[in-house]
Amino acid sequence: MKWMFIFLIHIYWLIPKKWRRHCIFKHTCSNYVYQTTKEQGFLKGIKALKQRMKQCTPYYAVYIMHDQEEWVILQDSEVIARKFTNV
Repeated sequence: MKWMFIFLIHIYWLIPKKWRRHCIFKHTCSNYVYQTTKEQGFLKGIKALKQRMKQCTPYYAVYIMHDQEEWVILQDSEVIARKFTNV
């Protein structure tokens, strides 16, 4: 199953980028899922896919702290540093 899942990700990468959904993360969702699956196995890859599908939506907010550090609040309420995103 692991190799079939990795193969499907490779098929996804054949689709031109302009037709794919834009990812808000610097380490794109498909790359993240690919690395997780390759290193940790099929089940962890599926969990990584579910997690990223919940997080990578157009519904996020950027919060700027008093020290000018920027944070992104994702739809699932997780908070990450803006430097890790493409936002």
